[in-house]
Amino acid sequence: MEIFKAAAQQQMDMTANVANVKHQFNPQTREVENPNLQQDSATHNKATEHLTNEQIQEILSKTNDNLSLLNTNIRFGYNDKIDSMFVNVMEADTGTIIRKIPTEQVMKLTEHFRDIVGMIFDKKE
Repeated sequence: MEIFKAAAQQQMDMTANVANVKHQFNPQTREVENPNLQQDSATHNKATEHLTNEQIQEILSKTNDNLSLLNTNIRFGYNDKIDSMFVNVMEADTGTIIRKIPTEQVMKLTEHFRDIVGMIFDKKE
């Protein structure tokens, strides 16, 4: 998910830069363009936050397919339990995992911390 947020942030920055250039040449358009820019970025943020697991898996599959065409040894994955992406660095010949980022231990700790926070802050009805 952080990759999607970073991509969205980069796109918003580029849009803001284009808007700034337009304002330098025509300051009268500033009042009209700023509400549209804010509305577009808010709509884009909502769209990226509500990706389904199927959409995420499809995006990851396409990314992995594109990387395999480049003969890279990196694979992306998504962990539903911690709602986060991970990266596997694999050996080219055998396909064994050399490194996983974040590590399995970190993903398990994150899962346990979420459970603990849920126990502390969830209200009993």
